[in-house]
Amino acid sequence: MKSVLASIRESSDRETLRESIDYINSHAEDFEALLTDIFGEGGTEEDKSVVMNIVDMLMPRLAVAVIMRALSEEDLKIRVMALKAAYRERIDDMNDVVLNILLNPSDDFEVRKWALHILASTDPALYGRAIRRIVRDRNECVDLRKEAIFALTNIADGESIGVLCAILGDPNADIRASGAWALSRISSPDSVICLLAALEDESDEVRDWAIRALRDMDDSRALQGLADSLRNEKPKGQVRLIQLLAEKKSEIVLRAIAELLLSEDSEVRRTAAWAMGVSPYPPATRYLQDLLRDTDEQIRNYAKAALLRLGVIDPTDFPPIL
Repeated sequence: MKSVLASIRESSDRETLRESIDYINSHAEDFEALLTDIFGEGGTEEDKSVVMNIVDMLMPRLAVAVIMRALSEEDLKIRVMALKAAYRERIDDMNDVVLNILLNPSDDFEVRKWALHILASTDPALYGRAIRRIVRDRNECVDLRKEAIFALTNIADGESIGVLCAILGDPNADIRASGAWALSRISSPDSVICLLAALEDESDEVRDWAIRALRDMDDSRALQGLADSLRNEKPKGQVRLIQLLAEKKSEIVLRAIAELLLSEDSEVRRTAAWAMGVSPYPPATRYLQDLLRDTDEQIRNYAKAALLRLGVIDPTDFPPIL
């Protein structure tokens, strides 16, 4: 059997490799005995790597045997290779071992990350509780919490949405932003209230993801909340909201943007006029016509462009807008 392993190591063509793998699969007991040596005290890193590289071609019994032995290794590279293989193979019988890896706070991030994604992909309903616990735990590694937040987007039940809403109050801005991003991906009306609250977050990134999440829902409460925010925000916030909402073909949102054509702030008027050109809104015609006399040239140009799209003015009446 060692000669077969050497043949695999030196193989340069697929046919020879296939023959070697077929031999291993037909001599399973001999190969398992060899694994005891490879992953024992006398095993070399080269042999371990060779075995890990062929694990996907082995029969399930042997693949499990390789992965289980590799998971007990101290070498981080080998352990990560084993977990990646387990992720590809979707071997449910290993989940208890994988769960222990995930719940070990002293283990390496890369190892725990792959353990997390294995559990989330094989049985999210069963392991959702453990994943949610990591998301909530402020003593956990931030990077692992973010990975767990990503995993919850595939477990979009009420408990997961509740946890994602809760972390919008986390002291770490990266965690809050990740939570808002996850809720935007899930796009559930159940998250509208917490996302509206996130519109007041001190972090631009958190606010932007909350806006995107609310914008992309077909929910009247979400859109009305965005419209109210447009009216109540300070000019800088209004500009950002308009930029993110301009393409949303919603009467509620477009009406609120149209109202900002009357803003005292020139940047707000400019951005609102631009938005009216992106998403034409006929009720804004009178306001746009008034902006043709604005002291700001760019505002006048954007107003012309919006009126042209509405078909209100003849394009020959004005020179091209560059």
